[in-house]
Amino acid sequence: MEIRQLRYFITVAEELSFTRAAARLFAAQSTVSAAVRALEEELQVSLFDRSTRTVALSAAGGVFLPEAKSVVSAAERAREVVGEASKTLQGSLRIGTMTGLTALDLPRLVGAFRQRHPLVDIQVQVSGSGSGAIAEDLRRGRLDVGVMALAATEAHDLDLRQFATIPFVVILPSEHPLTQREHVTLKDLSQENLVSEASGFGSRAAMDRAFGELGIKRRVSVEITDIASAAPYVRAIGGAAVVPRYELMGAAGVVIKPLSGPVPSLVLSFAVRSGREPSPAVAALLNLSPNYTRDNGMF
Repeated sequence: MEIRQLRYFITVAEELSFTRAAARLFAAQSTVSAAVRALEEELQVSLFDRSTRTVALSAAGGVFLPEAKSVVSAAERAREVVGEASKTLQGSLRIGTMTGLTALDLPRLVGAFRQRHPLVDIQVQVSGSGSGAIAEDLRRGRLDVGVMALAATEAHDLDLRQFATIPFVVILPSEHPLTQREHVTLKDLSQENLVSEASGFGSRAAMDRAFGELGIKRRVSVEITDIASAAPYVRAIGGAAVVPRYELMGAAGVVIKPLSGPVPSLVLSFAVRSGREPSPAVAALLNLSPNYTRDNGMF
């Protein structure tokens, strides 16, 4: 059996869809189907129970999946070790990151990595669903390293390498009475219509926890997936937003106030799966990363 066939089988098993698996593998669906069929013929078992609408692992497929993952992992590790021994890293590196991030200059980091390791193919996946989605992709083996904003308690099964700490600020319409105060607390916002990042984002989880610890049931009126759009929505609804401090664009009509009281900061980290040593490619990227991060309290 071929490693390629095993990779295709594993991806179909994770997606439970030949269509989604093909898209993830950047391959034609017919190629993926043919590879899985060839593997089934070689093993003389059906790895999937197929219908016109669904794909599910068969009993044999469920038993075979962890073994296939082990073989592929061993093959990838062997390739990395050979590359490391020859001082030439090879293989692939899949990086997950968030939108609007300025505390890390990922394009320059990737460029520096490529100069040193030109035989490593790099995929950068920008998540529109926040740190929670990046963490899940790491756990399921879809990513090798992630850039995220989850607390250690929310990033179970992951090892975190912190590189920046971001304070939260409050965005208010210019005419809001709270703009007359030097600082604003979460209790001050208990009756406000709030603009917040959607569930799954690290900043949303941090604020859900902070409001909950104070016993405040806040009212989220607008959910967004891009922190840069917070100010326009605050201005439009006349509400407020508690967000990590970022380089505000289009600030006309809003005021930024420091957030005071018992509130957390947002911690930005690189994350990898725990319980296993990072691949040489991931280790090389992390070793380079301090040259391209800035902990200046800005998202």
